Amino acid sequence: MRFKGSCHCGKVIFSIETDDLAANVYRCNCSLCVKKSIIMKPIDRNLFSLIEGAEELLCYQWNKHIAEHYFCKNCGVYTHHRRRRDPSQISVNYACLDQMVSLAQDQIGLTDGASHE
Repeated sequence: MRFKGSCHCGKVIFSIETDDLAANVYRCNCSLCVKKSIIMKPIDRNLFSLIEGAEELLCYQWNKHIAEHYFCKNCGVYTHHRRRRDPSQISVNYACLDQMVSLAQDQIGLTDGASHE
């Protein structure tokens, strides 16, 4: 199934393909993700499509400059990132997905990004 998502102002629009929108969602405990305080949905990068707004995205990189964290330069909402732990994946901001549903705490995994070398 295909699910669409966007930033707050709607200038950045993306879609993902997945059979289960709530499967494998996670939080990360690295210093950046703790400050973003978001839930992420990982997806193979081939199942992610940026539909509109490439020119509206800014990229933030830190530490080893492998992960690429994207956010809208207009509204400031983080939309997605290319993962350092697995560069073949994109993780999207779960709250940006149009069809997202509320999750129970036990449905949200934890990635130990703070210990990732």
